[in-house]
Amino acid sequence: MKEILGNIWVKRCISIFCVTYAAVIAMFTWATFLYDLEFVGKNMGSFLVVYSVASIVFLLLMIYSREMLVTRVISLVLLPVVFFLLLFNIANANWILIIPPFIVALVMFFAAGTAETMKVIMGTIYLLLYVLGIVAYVVCNMLFGGSTVETPLDMHLDPQSTVYSYYKNDLVHLSQVVDEENTISPDGRYRFYLTDVRDSNTGSVNIYVVPHGNDIDLKFFSLKQKGIRMKVTAKGTRGVVPDVGWTVKEDKNGKKVLYVAYRLTPLDDGWREKSVTKMPKQNYFEFLGIS
Repeated sequence: MKEILGNIWVKRCISIFCVTYAAVIAMFTWATFLYDLEFVGKNMGSFLVVYSVASIVFLLLMIYSREMLVTRVISLVLLPVVFFLLLFNIANANWILIIPPFIVALVMFFAAGTAETMKVIMGTIYLLLYVLGIVAYVVCNMLFGGSTVETPLDMHLDPQSTVYSYYKNDLVHLSQVVDEENTISPDGRYRFYLTDVRDSNTGSVNIYVVPHGNDIDLKFFSLKQKGIRMKVTAKGTRGVVPDVGWTVKEDKNGKKVLYVAYRLTPLDDGWREKSVTKMPKQNYFEFLGIS
């Protein structure tokens, strides 16, 4: 066994196999750049166990093959990859996704057989990357996002939250408005959703339209489409659930046009409409608070 573990080709094969871990972390980073990762119910605990065990196993394998070129490269690449994983998930507080690979990346940076001069140079660069990057992230969110806090209005509101207290007397109406059969457009391409907005003024209720059917459902989590949404209105009264629905009309050329019809309060004289003909392009910088 000792001869096998000491064999240079065994170490090289293990080192190449460890690329799998770096590739998975890179995939998580890219996926959370394009989507919001949401864990499915009780599967969060199962994912944490599998993810943590896999991280520990690959950490041991990388320590074993730390002198190999491929492992040394992985040890230098993982820290910047995890940095972007941190940026894309910090707003959602997906620490389960961030902490295991960060520990692996940090341990391997110091444990790998990389030349000390290279470690000093790259370590300085990565330290600046993390410190200045996080500061820039916070500043951008303060400048572009401000103090506005949006909370989706659905039947998953936390009964202990302040937002719930605004709508607790109108939950029946809310359940009717946000019911899936009502929110999804007749052609199945779009859906609308409501958000409670807390800002420096009195707040509001916003109505948005997003593409439907672009989410990816996996065993442990779902990837929710982000960065593509059209604002229908931001003039709803906080604490009042608007009436919202879909309607289809023909224009002067006989072409069918899809509209979101809404009434912000029961006292409104009539329904307002906004056509849904083309969605805006995806906003890739939403994680910086840029809307």
